[in-house]
Amino acid sequence: MKDIDFQKQRKQRLPRRTWSSGDKLLFVLVLAVLAVVLFRLLGNDHPARIKTTAPSIVFTQWWEDDLEEAALHTLVNEFKSLHGEIKVSLNKRSYEDLKSDLFKPARTEEEASPDKAQASLGAQASLGDVLALDPLWVPELLKRGIVEQAETPLLSFINVLYYNVELLKEAGFTRPPKNRSEFLTCARAVSGKEENRWALSLALGENSSRGRTSRGVYDDVYPWIWSSGAQLIKDGKPDITSRPVVESLSFLSTLNSEGHIAPNAFSADSKEKLEDFISGRAVFMIAPARDIGLVRERMGDEAFGITSVPSPDNFTGKYFFASAGWTVGIYSASTQKEAARLFAAFLAGKAAFLSDKAKAVPGTGAYPPAPDPFYSKVWDIVMAGESAQDFSGLPGEHELEEIFKEGLAALFAEKLSPAGAAASIQEKWLQVIVSP
Repeated sequence: MKDIDFQKQRKQRLPRRTWSSGDKLLFVLVLAVLAVVLFRLLGNDHPARIKTTAPSIVFTQWWEDDLEEAALHTLVNEFKSLHGEIKVSLNKRSYEDLKSDLFKPARTEEEASPDKAQASLGAQASLGDVLALDPLWVPELLKRGIVEQAETPLLSFINVLYYNVELLKEAGFTRPPKNRSEFLTCARAVSGKEENRWALSLALGENSSRGRTSRGVYDDVYPWIWSSGAQLIKDGKPDITSRPVVESLSFLSTLNSEGHIAPNAFSADSKEKLEDFISGRAVFMIAPARDIGLVRERMGDEAFGITSVPSPDNFTGKYFFASAGWTVGIYSASTQKEAARLFAAFLAGKAAFLSDKAKAVPGTGAYPPAPDPFYSKVWDIVMAGESAQDFSGLPGEHELEEIFKEGLAALFAEKLSPAGAAASIQEKWLQVIVSP
């Protein structure tokens, strides 16, 4: 009974509180402040969290030595001005080293398993986030899952025939040769062992010059075959024994047997070939159009010219021209793919700037370069022919080149006939190339 009385007394002492409109407003404000504090402490917009997760990407490339000085850094700084929250670092690798890492084959079935492949990608994360690529690599890299996105070709470095204007004039020629018969006539007129001069210099040796990639057979031999409209790979299989290829090998064999090819062909690299041409030891060379700047700096605009590689006599088809290119892709192991995509798209929009600084043709021929007699000629060659894509998506390109070089060496040594060399190369290529 006393407890009941106590409760009654307590209720009497503590009358029910009534909330004024001011109290309600104050309570709401307190809750709002607490919510903001909790959100800033735990949410994604915490200043410390932003600072520690700012995107940082690496662009791995071989381009720096092929561009004008500081050109790539200029682009990185421009990108930074647009996307200040993203940091871009440049990682310079050689063309061959990067290619070797990207195409490193799995040696066992266990290594080829998805888990192992993913582990391998993680182990190679040091390659970066955005990768410089040769467009010829892209189909195979996409197929293997090493690259998950690639831009369209940004630049094309086509190979052209350089000729010494002054030496041709001295031999009685007012223009460069248009076909193989004319080339052979020129070669016979300008070559002479007593003058230490040859018609053509080749670079089939290992490259030793800094910043340059000597692709040997691809640059110096395949162009003669492609100029006949022939393809080395047809329907996924070697087509070396075709008539145009055998005739091209026969033409090269004649040049060599008559002494028109510089004797250091199988040991020289691209730098030595360039020096042979500039010094006048060689009247002709096949080289990328990007070498125009260096040659004109050393020889002057009037001393040399460029043209397409001479085709067989009476050839009326569309020739192919050898080319290399630049593009970029997103590395599958990247942990900053969104930032990487932004930078790759930015570079794709800078094809005109890159083409000017690298002296190359923009992309796949979307628009002409700035007016210049040499680069206008390059443009004409691009428009008249078609880029050779024989090895697009095929693994083992370097191995195929080595096999071809061995066959060419046997041909030059007269151990094999042109048809015999073609048959030997065909048989060995079949062991490397697996038809889809």
